Amino acid sequence: MAVWRRFNEPQAGFIYDLSESLAIVDWRFPGTLEAVTDGVMVIVSDYSGQHKQASHEAYSFLVTTGRALNDWLPIRREFRNRWLPDGRRISFKDLREPVRWRALIPFLRAIGAIRGNVITVLVDRRIKSFAEGDLATLAKEFPDCFSSDLKPGTLEKMFRVSSLVAMLTAGLREEYQRSFWISDHDETLDTFERRERFGRFTSYLTFGLTHWHKPADMEFGTTESPHMPPSAEDVASIPDLIAGACCQLRNVLPTYCGTEVWRRAVPPGAVKDRRALVVGNWMATAQGRLRQVLLRLELGDDGLPHASAQRFEGGLRR
Repeated sequence: MAVWRRFNEPQAGFIYDLSESLAIVDWRFPGTLEAVTDGVMVIVSDYSGQHKQASHEAYSFLVTTGRALNDWLPIRREFRNRWLPDGRRISFKDLREPVRWRALIPFLRAIGAIRGNVITVLVDRRIKSFAEGDLATLAKEFPDCFSSDLKPGTLEKMFRVSSLVAMLTAGLREEYQRSFWISDHDETLDTFERRERFGRFTSYLTFGLTHWHKPADMEFGTTESPHMPPSAEDVASIPDLIAGACCQLRNVLPTYCGTEVWRRAVPPGAVKDRRALVVGNWMATAQGRLRQVLLRLELGDDGLPHASAQRFEGGLRR
């Protein structure tokens, strides 16, 4: 039975295309996604490729439930006590440090026990905007969501992340189900007012996709919020690792092949970054309850953006 709920809003642009791609994979391959409708839905996001030299940006989202995270806490505690008792956070960019590197595989095994999904969106940086038309003009239509002093890059990132969270909410949440979104702290969220506006715009976009009449609340916070539990840092490390790995794997994974379903094998020696190799192999071979799906938005040979969705099988060869 398919888990992803399609929404009939072609005017939603890229997120409609990405949603339709994911719906095809979820329908053709049962078990691609875990249902996350029992209790409070939790979305945790992190991003990679935000520097000028990057060819792609990755937006990664762990989508699970409060109940699933509570069930995982004993496993997290056991991992922490054995591998990182000093409180160090696992992050992709810090994996060259020996202590964190030794803890990586045990951490991946531990998080595999979480019931949920990691959905990562890899975006070709030649695609300049998710908005149709001028984004600044669009922002003026939502004065309660965007302040006039926002830089164009910050405005675009807010629009992209809000659009993707709205897509995930529409595709995986029930109308009556409360949800809680935790984002990594960055320039889009550096003030209370900006966070409030960000959350409000996401709610507007979600309503536009779902047309829910009486939706349950979506709460919003960052990893630096004072009321976050200690486990929030480890939970946020999951999309951090996968976003970083997908950016490194961008050239060895398929982009868009022009048909609904295809298979591709990664040739031996194609992955040079050992961090990405370890995380990618785990994504392809993990036997737990945490599912991984990659969505891509690529500029094709025809000069147009194309969306695709990919699930992982087997492993990345050395």
